[in-house]
Amino acid sequence: MDEEIRQVIAGAPKLRDIVPGLPADADLWDAGMDSVTSVQMMLLLEDHYGVEFPQAVLTRETFTSIRSIGSALAPLLDEQRATPR
Repeated sequence: MDEEIRQVIAGAPKLRDIVPGLPADADLWDAGMDSVTSVQMMLLLEDHYGVEFPQAVLTRETFTSIRSIGSALAPLLDEQRATPR
């Protein structure tokens, strides 16, 4: 899932050149992400995966790294798969 997340968040203009070589556990904030970019990234992820991040996970920690994003997405995707359409 890390690589798919990497590709999705690279759609945020400020992350486009940063994300490709960044380790999955590297701090995106330290790499240059700001609050506007984090919102862009969140919207890209929600659109791509067809989920909505609940208020409880809208924290700086959730969006600190590709790996932490994956940890927040996993239960949302599990719930999505378990819910009949």
